[in-house]
Amino acid sequence: SSHKHFPFPRTHAMATSAAPASPHALFLPYPAQGHVIPFMELAHRFLDRGFAVTFVNTKFNHRRVVAVAGGATTAYSSAGGGRLRLVAVDDGIDDAGDHENLILLNAAMQEAIPPQLEALIDGEDAAGQGLGKVTCMVVDSGMSWALDVVKRRGLPSAALWPASAAVLSVLVNAKRLIRDGVIDDDGAPVNLKNNSFNLNESTTSMDATFLAWNYMGNRDAERLVFHYLTSTAQAAAAKADFLLCNTFSDIEPAVFAGPTPATILPIGPLRTWQRPTRHAPVGHFWHPDDDACMSFLDAQPRGSVVYVAFGSISIMTAAQLEELALGLEASGRPFLWVVRPEQAGKLPAGFADAIDGLGKGKVVGWAPQEQVLGHPAVGCFVTHCGWNSTLEGIRNGLPMLCWPYFTDQFTNQTYICDIWRVGLRVASAEGGRLVMKERVVELLDRIFEDESAKERVLRLKEMAEKNMSEEGQSLNNLNVLMESMGR
Repeated sequence: SSHKHFPFPRTHAMATSAAPASPHALFLPYPAQGHVIPFMELAHRFLDRGFAVTFVNTKFNHRRVVAVAGGATTAYSSAGGGRLRLVAVDDGIDDAGDHENLILLNAAMQEAIPPQLEALIDGEDAAGQGLGKVTCMVVDSGMSWALDVVKRRGLPSAALWPASAAVLSVLVNAKRLIRDGVIDDDGAPVNLKNNSFNLNESTTSMDATFLAWNYMGNRDAERLVFHYLTSTAQAAAAKADFLLCNTFSDIEPAVFAGPTPATILPIGPLRTWQRPTRHAPVGHFWHPDDDACMSFLDAQPRGSVVYVAFGSISIMTAAQLEELALGLEASGRPFLWVVRPEQAGKLPAGFADAIDGLGKGKVVGWAPQEQVLGHPAVGCFVTHCGWNSTLEGIRNGLPMLCWPYFTDQFTNQTYICDIWRVGLRVASAEGGRLVMKERVVELLDRIFEDESAKERVLRLKEMAEKNMSEEGQSLNNLNVLMESMGR
């Protein structure tokens, strides 16, 4: 099904019936922190536009989100004026099971979640809270099996892919890559010239890292993830009225500048902190150490601080954490380092306290990353290159040191280091080897002294701001989306 009149959606039953009194969107993100955050940002855009929102997490993540938000479990009244409702669904894995095993989750959720969505969409429980019936739905591209539920009811729908448009277009076009002999039926690279490939005749060539599923270090997992991502992305493209991406066209010209306009609608970079009313951020799985972070940054000179954060999933060995700790200390630069609670035991004994005592550095369990990156004291971002972090680095005009862990983080490293040229790689391409403290010091010196990288990232920052301002393409797309979904 081609989106011929894109960005206007294909006709659906809703378009002709009387408009509902107040539109009510159901949001269903994939159950990972990096997906929940952009979904919550988009939900706030809908709230600002007068929609009610039912936000669905798995029970496992709902408990974490509610504990961190410190609010009531259903109507989260302080955010969105009481029109944001947080709801939990069963993910199909029993309570004692591993809710973070993505392979198990993917299989279990497809069976368990759709019947629960039917009840949420049809149920009057929301009407009891004054939200009315669900009138439209935004699902994660990775949860696109849920679109059948809304299609049966003729409700408008959108699928959001929370990573780069390039990886999404590779997934949507995977059959063509198989036919052209670039990859085999299980996604493994077969025929790459100069470690790169072309999506079609008209596109510029793409680096092998854009075949993002091949960077997991385990062939069986790579095969399973390839099949899951391609099938869900292709279903999202076929079934949703809008295929959305948290990106903007200037940073991904290979996708958006081609002669055939992509069916992907860029609506990014999403950010909520621009809104005049600051709702408490809902959707974090860990409690951010706001005060500790901000008071440390307030005491540092402008542009001097190294901010180090590797997202919600990546894992480092104790030996590697120690080298990084020693490198940060030896650099003599002030640093703010996020080490998730379950990783903190790997740090050298007494390191966090000693650093804190000297006032030269701060180790925290989780940070309000938006605020930290926007703080004038921060001068460089050491990142795992998740897409949210990559966009936040750009949006705040910060050069980056790249330390990817898996999948599309390697794609984003290619963007940062080779295409946009606003950062440097920490680890060698072969990987596997320990990155020593001397290398950490050397890279920090290089990135802080690289004036041209700073200029380039500031240009990208300007483009990002332009896209989300009054006349911007992404904001315009977002407005078309909400207008259409609210009919």
